[in-house]
Amino acid sequence: MRFLSSTAVLAVLCVAACAPAYEDGHLSRAINQQRVIRDNCLSTEAVSLDDRRSPAEAIGRAAASACTAQNDKLIQLMSTMDRSGELHITDAVRKDAVVKATSYVLNARAQAR
Repeated sequence: MRFLSSTAVLAVLCVAACAPAYEDGHLSRAINQQRVIRDNCLSTEAVSLDDRRSPAEAIGRAAASACTAQNDKLIQLMSTMDRSGELHITDAVRKDAVVKATSYVLNARAQAR
């Protein structure tokens, strides 16, 4: 009997802990989809802008700039979850875009060799 009541309490706590994930499920999916859209833009722009002479980070910054609309949409969605951290989210997402675009440039250059 004691085991059954402990199991029931544990099950209720587990469901309660997962509740925010269910509540924000639509938003989480939207964020993940927008991240894929943004990353596809970064990849496409990084490859198309690369002249193979400029520093990879310069091409990465240019690619991130070309994908501003997709990046801003991602920032907007992420900020919906946490309005108080909007400045930090904006800074982090923009830096992440440059880093990812630069990595796409470096990967494309490595594959071309």
